[in-house]
Amino acid sequence: MILSGATIIENTISSALVEMLIHNMRGHTILKDAKTGKCLDINAAHLEVYGLKHAHELIGSTVWDVNNFMNKMWLDNAQQVAKFDEEVLSTAQPVIKPCRVWLNSQGMVWAHHMAKYPVINNDNKVIAILGTSEDLTVTLELEKLYQYYRYFYKNQKIAIAKFLQHVGILDYFETLPTHAELRVLITKKRFIQNKLVAFHLNITEGTLESHINRIINKLKFNSFNLNSILLEINIRS
Repeated sequence: MILSGATIIENTISSALVEMLIHNMRGHTILKDAKTGKCLDINAAHLEVYGLKHAHELIGSTVWDVNNFMNKMWLDNAQQVAKFDEEVLSTAQPVIKPCRVWLNSQGMVWAHHMAKYPVINNDNKVIAILGTSEDLTVTLELEKLYQYYRYFYKNQKIAIAKFLQHVGILDYFETLPTHAELRVLITKKRFIQNKLVAFHLNITEGTLESHINRIINKLKFNSFNLNSILLEINIRS
């Protein structure tokens, strides 16, 4: 598989180099041919972002090919990636973005540190681009994660459902909480004490109690309580 990928650039890159660059590095990695933009190889971690299992499913594809099945999740991500690749090719310098956010193939928020490095041959020409990413999703605060879902999903109910799925509590609800109720959940996870929650949300404790009661009434089973829900909330990468 690696050999067939390397032949795309007429064996300029050896299979041993591809193996070292892609499969012996931490995190997400992908190698592209500089001339064609086609994927030469990709590791398992990065394949998961696209909902794929085998490297051959992506080898030979460009970012625009990937965009054909990821466009609903990507927005303008393909244009951004193409721009970053062009910058690496024109400057022969790395392009590093401390935090980029888009959706994976499951429509879930994926935050990551991105770096693109030029692979240069003996003639000082860029022959490939090595892309690496480190998953930062679990480092996001709950409020920030929710903001991203509201950005990517303009339908508020879908945004709320996706957020609840991401933090692992969607199945606890018979009826989705409202935006205000979800903010109560997020803030109570952070502060616990009602007085602090109400202060942070700039509402009265009475209003907060009303929100909490409505949240509890929307749970599937009476045996569930708010504290057990709060304990379950956890950002998953």
